[in-house]
Amino acid sequence: MPGSCSFAENAGLSLRGRVFHHLPPLLLLDLMNILIAEDSKYQNRVLQAMLESWGHTVLSTTSGTAALDILTGKLPPQLAILDWEMPGKTGLEVCAELRARSNSYIYVILLTAKDRPTDLVEGLTGGADDFMRKPANPMELWARICVGERMLAIQRELIEARDRLRFEATHDALTGVWNRRAILEFLDHEIARSFRHSTALSALLIDVDHFKSINDTYGHSTGDRVLLEIARTMNELMRSYDFLGRFGGEEFLAILPTADETGAAEVGERLRDHVRRIKLADEPQINISISIGACTHNGNESAGEMLEMVDSALYRAKAAGRNRVEVVKRI
Repeated sequence: MPGSCSFAENAGLSLRGRVFHHLPPLLLLDLMNILIAEDSKYQNRVLQAMLESWGHTVLSTTSGTAALDILTGKLPPQLAILDWEMPGKTGLEVCAELRARSNSYIYVILLTAKDRPTDLVEGLTGGADDFMRKPANPMELWARICVGERMLAIQRELIEARDRLRFEATHDALTGVWNRRAILEFLDHEIARSFRHSTALSALLIDVDHFKSINDTYGHSTGDRVLLEIARTMNELMRSYDFLGRFGGEEFLAILPTADETGAAEVGERLRDHVRRIKLADEPQINISISIGACTHNGNESAGEMLEMVDSALYRAKAAGRNRVEVVKRI
């Protein structure tokens, strides 16, 4: 596996001191893009040779200003080794600005000849993750990079867990569209924006026809598949700035910013037409259809009032035979 060899094996590619053969068989966790910012060209080349011999991709500069540009640019490296004293900006100044400006976390090892406890405190509280005396000892450098790799891996896991929890809090577990709480928040937000900018806004309340019969006849797992296919089909037809959420049970709510009454009716008909063509491969006899109530905001209604009207329109669509769109008509 690339990158999964012991330090002794990695270091032996270019550094042949016998001391490396006495190291424990630790594994490099990952290969990374690493920035070296060191104003000594000789030390810069030594560091680059070591890191590249271990399989990492290395960028290098001798200026703190150039280092900050790289670290705050597109696709920045995951780890940076910064000399404390550099022209343009010091390593500590780069750390401070990086933490203030960067959206992604970059692990920073501060490299310096300073060795007082107060220097260590200043470096770590100034934004660095680790602190290392120069000239860099290969064994120590490798160990500190391994620590950085582990910290970055933990951070990735935490970000993934946070994003997963955020998704689960706002999306329906079955269909993946917005859940009831989220779609109602979007409705409130879009009503307020429609009022501020005097733009049109419409909503569709969508109900799956004869859904109880599908569940009773074919089972709830088949019913779930029907809901999933309907949600997927409708979501694909939405504009990038529309919102589709599961309102409850077999009902969905679509919010259509800038859509007037005519536009809402057209969207409703398009959704209805595409949904009626859905066929489950193993249950082709199931006929799937939806009924839709459509309402355009008049500029004064609350979200609750708009939902009452769109629900009334949906009721009329059901009463008129289902598989149809009914639009709230303004007097």
